[in-house]
Amino acid sequence: MLSTDVFEELVSRVAGVQRQDVRFEARLSDDLGLDSYGLLELCSALADVGVDVGEEDWLAAGTVGDLYTRCCAGGLPGTAEAGRPLTGVPHRSPPRAEALTGPGASDGSDGSDDEVLPPELAGRYFQLTPVLPSMAPFLYELSIAPDVGFRWRYRGAFPPYEKFEADLWQGMLTQFLIVSRETGEAAGHAICYNPDFGLGNAYVGVAMTSRYQRSGIAAEPVVLFLRYLFDVWPFRKLYFELPEFNCRQFASAIGSTLHIEARFRDHDYYRGRRWDRVVLAAYRQDLYPAGSAGRGEGIDLSSV
Repeated sequence: MLSTDVFEELVSRVAGVQRQDVRFEARLSDDLGLDSYGLLELCSALADVGVDVGEEDWLAAGTVGDLYTRCCAGGLPGTAEAGRPLTGVPHRSPPRAEALTGPGASDGSDGSDDEVLPPELAGRYFQLTPVLPSMAPFLYELSIAPDVGFRWRYRGAFPPYEKFEADLWQGMLTQFLIVSRETGEAAGHAICYNPDFGLGNAYVGVAMTSRYQRSGIAAEPVVLFLRYLFDVWPFRKLYFELPEFNCRQFASAIGSTLHIEARFRDHDYYRGRRWDRVVLAAYRQDLYPAGSAGRGEGIDLSSV
């Protein structure tokens, strides 16, 4: 059983707060300040001490006490595996948030100079699935959902379905449906668009259903998608262009994993005020150490 001392010390370290502030009634986001990136780091830290928290338990844990109870009840090694629906994808631990900022050790499974493996498309909670025509209705509903659409591609507009279908691959290099590995249900959309292979950059966007917003585990498919793009194409960096209010969910990653490249003052409008539009960049060297060719020679995504 996970001791309270170990658990509280772990939360204190990840949240960057004093141990005495880790009260069981403290809310993970509002009181401890853990955004999506920080929550993913907490999830990874729990995995490091052998605690596997299922998707439903993670989404339902709003306070420190909630999370500890669920870690003890269903998060010990082997217990979560027994209740997880089979999806045909081998279990992987979640990508470690901190692994994006520096080199780590490989587990040896893909470190052979002679072995070339396909890119990772599955994490602990989500897998990336190529977009097929039958998936367009879900993607359309996601793009116009009231709690998602104002942040996403059409910024609150409701285009006809025919226009959405026509736009679906406009300017796209690749895109994936994000699927929950535990429920098998569609959970989001990841896109890479406007690539410039001459300059070595492209733009990236990810939208998740409201069920996963601010959950922490929603950051996992973002990590997977970035790794996929850097593994498959020789990009130097990948851009996120988004209104400033979208930055709050992963503010703790800015300055380490993500870097502010540009800021357009008062560019966007929402709810009676002007917002800056921010361009963030993820750099290849932040995911791979110097001299690395890519997957298998640097950060081991599967072990974190």
